[in-house]
Amino acid sequence: MKKIATLGFVLITFASQAIWVTFSPVVSKVASQLNVSSTYVGFLAVLYPVFFLLLTIPSGMLLDRNFKFWLLFGALTTALGGMGRLLIPFSYSWLFFCQLLAAIGQPFLLNGFVPFASRLFERSRSSIIVILSLSMYLGTIFASATGYVLYTNYGLFTLILPSSIISFLGILILALGMYRYREQKQVTSSNINLSLVVTKKDLLLLGCILGLGVAAFDNLATWLEPALETVNLANAAGNSVAIAIIAGLAGIAITPSFVNKRNIRTYYIRSIVPLIAIFFAILAFYQAELEVYVLLGIAGFLMLPAYPIIMDWIGKFYSKDIQGSATGYVGLVSRAISVSLMFITPSFIYSAHSYFLLLTAIVAMAFIFSLALPNDKK
Repeated sequence: MKKIATLGFVLITFASQAIWVTFSPVVSKVASQLNVSSTYVGFLAVLYPVFFLLLTIPSGMLLDRNFKFWLLFGALTTALGGMGRLLIPFSYSWLFFCQLLAAIGQPFLLNGFVPFASRLFERSRSSIIVILSLSMYLGTIFASATGYVLYTNYGLFTLILPSSIISFLGILILALGMYRYREQKQVTSSNINLSLVVTKKDLLLLGCILGLGVAAFDNLATWLEPALETVNLANAAGNSVAIAIIAGLAGIAITPSFVNKRNIRTYYIRSIVPLIAIFFAILAFYQAELEVYVLLGIAGFLMLPAYPIIMDWIGKFYSKDIQGSATGYVGLVSRAISVSLMFITPSFIYSAHSYFLLLTAIVAMAFIFSLALPNDKK
């Protein structure tokens, strides 16, 4: 039953991320069909980070209090949002409501990675976190890569169909797999959970490091093209981000198990962060198409595995009773930083030099925080 639950969790996580960016590849086209502005269609994706900020702490605490119920709650709201879009697919108001449901579910799913792995697969916790992390990234990649083709060839209904089907299968399989799961111990006061995590220095540091890393990667995905346009390399932006993501997925499949088994999480973070900062610094002073591909590819391979490694840190050093709250706290700190920096970056895209210098500074700040991390080799 545990394997069935894992399959369901993988599917619903994949669907959640696909729902998030379903319309991103075809914003203007969907806006025209729905007779609304492109900004309104863009708001559908914005709901996800907004509600993650609002709900990451509450969802983590609720998962600690009754893990099974609130994990299934997150899966159910996600599935309702995904499947519901099929009912009235050409109504913007209805699509907004369905996106709202899925956005509410996302923090319960993402903050459930560590509690799920620790409760159901204590001996193979790290591997399960890696699998769930891969499903998270793959859902986003799937929607981004297939959205334009599905919409232009088959229309709006077909665009939203895959995530709807996968979310339906995900909730059914997850509910079946979790049917016999019984919580061995429940926490009666969520206030205790929060007080236990907000005072932990390592969680604050991990949140800052993760937030700065996510900010760097999100800025690459969002603002690389206009920055490279200033040096006539805009055509390299999409391909280089794709290479970075593919390399990052390979890194997730290979690196976390090696790092976590040897308890060298701190060493890994301190080693890769200055390397990535050096890559961005090189790009700030010299831009060439091959150089962009190679350096961003290596950066992706090194950077993306940091997420499951940080999640496994929580699984190793924090008891099952507070892992949801710990994950939620790290998520709050990281998302607050990454969202804030996303709004700052447009002021620096007037030249590739200033853009990559900003990314260098962001990653350098992460290195400073990493120096204060405790040694995890116990």
